[in-house]
Amino acid sequence: MRKLISDALTDEIVEKLLTTHPREILNRGMPWSIPPMPEVCEIISQHIPIKIGPRSYFRIETRPKGHPRHYDGCKLDLSPNHMPWCNWSAVSLLTPPDRFSGGEFMFHDPEEVYKESLYRSLLLYSSGATNNPQLHEAAPHTDGRRTMLLMFFEGENFTGETYEG
Repeated sequence: MRKLISDALTDEIVEKLLTTHPREILNRGMPWSIPPMPEVCEIISQHIPIKIGPRSYFRIETRPKGHPRHYDGCKLDLSPNHMPWCNWSAVSLLTPPDRFSGGEFMFHDPEEVYKESLYRSLLLYSSGATNNPQLHEAAPHTDGRRTMLLMFFEGENFTGETYEG
């Protein structure tokens, strides 16, 4: 499953995310309560059955080398990886796409490429071995800074609190 929610994030939400202190985004015990994450999760929960359990987390990332082709919740052969609990994922581009070169987010089988349309949008996708995981990668970027919001959720097959909003 893949779903793009266009223009889901307001300028205010993006600014809050871009100014979040790095220590806060690395603390897996508290991040979902950091504004504006409750608002972001409310938008997502209207489209997919997320659960914010003890393993769920988000991060704000700038990674020039990108990410190679992978599934979030399993290895390429669908065996368990370091995040077998992850059934759903969501991403958003927080910096305008004209501020860097490259950096496309790509799905495979079937192929879809996102860059401009990912800015301030939420791209939701299934990522667990048992719910049709979506093979994807992020191309390297140069000539600027690309900042992404990455979110990884437990799903209906795992214990954890359901996000109530």
